[in-house]
Amino acid sequence: MKQIKNIFGNTLKTLLSQKSLTAKDLSRDLNIPYRTVQEWLGAGGRIPREAETIKSLSNYFGISTHYLLFGEQDPREEFISLIDKAEVHTGLYEITIKKVKTKSGK
Repeated sequence: MKQIKNIFGNTLKTLLSQKSLTAKDLSRDLNIPYRTVQEWLGAGGRIPREAETIKSLSNYFGISTHYLLFGEQDPREEFISLIDKAEVHTGLYEITIKKVKTKSGK
């Protein structure tokens, strides 16, 4: 869980920086206590308890909730994109998707 907290806090810091916003801006814009935003950004990190808050944050930044929490593109989006591009023929098919580790171990 600690790793997810760090990812969330770091992603939030990056998003604020990219949009040239401060924690106070975020607090004011989403009507969230400033202290709460500081806790999200702090070294100990904290993830919002309410799903609605996570949705509000992702909508505010125009990103998916998956990206906000995990700092990566939602793998389901890649699959949907692949399916949209694939030509489907009649017949019976089975598709298996498996996440594999790269040589770097990630």
